[in-house]
Amino acid sequence: MNSRAVTTLLQTASKASSSSSSEDLQLIQQKIRHRPSPLQKLTAMYYVWSFGLGIYCWLLAFRLCGLAPALLWPALGIYAAYIFTRGAEPAQTGSWRPRFRGWPLWRLLAGYFPSTLHKTVDIPPGRPYIFAFHPHGIISFSAWLTFASDALGFSRLFPGIDCRCLTLRINFRAPLFREYLLWHGVCDVSKRSCLTLLSSGKSIFIAVGGGTESLHAKPGANDLVLRRRKGFVKIALRTGASLVPVYAFGENSTFRTANELPPNSLLRRFQRSLTKYTGFTLPLCYGTGFFLPWGMLPYPVPLDVVVGAPLDVPKFEGNESSAEFAALVDKYHGLYVTALQTLFEAHREKFAKGEAGLQLVE
Repeated sequence: MNSRAVTTLLQTASKASSSSSSEDLQLIQQKIRHRPSPLQKLTAMYYVWSFGLGIYCWLLAFRLCGLAPALLWPALGIYAAYIFTRGAEPAQTGSWRPRFRGWPLWRLLAGYFPSTLHKTVDIPPGRPYIFAFHPHGIISFSAWLTFASDALGFSRLFPGIDCRCLTLRINFRAPLFREYLLWHGVCDVSKRSCLTLLSSGKSIFIAVGGGTESLHAKPGANDLVLRRRKGFVKIALRTGASLVPVYAFGENSTFRTANELPPNSLLRRFQRSLTKYTGFTLPLCYGTGFFLPWGMLPYPVPLDVVVGAPLDVPKFEGNESSAEFAALVDKYHGLYVTALQTLFEAHREKFAKGEAGLQLVE
């Protein structure tokens, strides 16, 4: 987003709800505890713009093919055919070693906020888990730092658990970006991938609310898209994996967003339509700047990721179309929602003081 677009968003949001906007900014300012170093700011800037890496990689590939078309166009065609066929397998099996998880770069990003991972109970290895993450936020800093990197010490706090972060399959269709994700241990979020990973003894991370939940992200809000999201419970019943609630306090306060505009505004309706038809949305947001008081860097609010106790789920061997399976899905979905609400309330006073309560908006 260029500076003119950011300025327009600032002006529109101010006109739409100046009182609420002032309260949101005050909440953010109250949370900020330190001033990030220039190196930490550069790392945060890299992460923000890395969300376009897939597009950048395709543009680079086309540019290189233009320089040597006779050689590189056929090579690109072969590579594209590969990643759409046999090359899709590593994103479903997690067979690549996550070499990039230990990058010092991610520890710098963790220190930008700063970020902390909190363990409430020991989680024994030796069985699969589904770490269900909330809220999605705008670009999920907490999720990446916890599950796609080891910056917050997940492997130390939960030894023996091989957890794979999941994202949309389309992200594995870009040259080089595919390899970048695989070397972070990231896999695709398709049903086949989930079943394959859990059946092999690995655990998985899912941002349950997905891109739709990012449309509800705004400072001080804890609005979740969970009421009708039951796919992760079905996967748990198919594999016998335990459900682990994870809540990232502070994630929704990393940016000011277009979500502060009225729900029926043209911009909000465009975002919802984009999410409905593509599975992802355009993160219309702004934060602080490298030198200026506003820009595309996140606000350095503390991020506290709390991992709750596992909810054991039995393995269902029967017909998924049966009334029995539907009843079990509803039962364990309800138990999970209760466990998540309990986790939130237990830490709300410490990490979300002055914020709204947990709301299931969809």
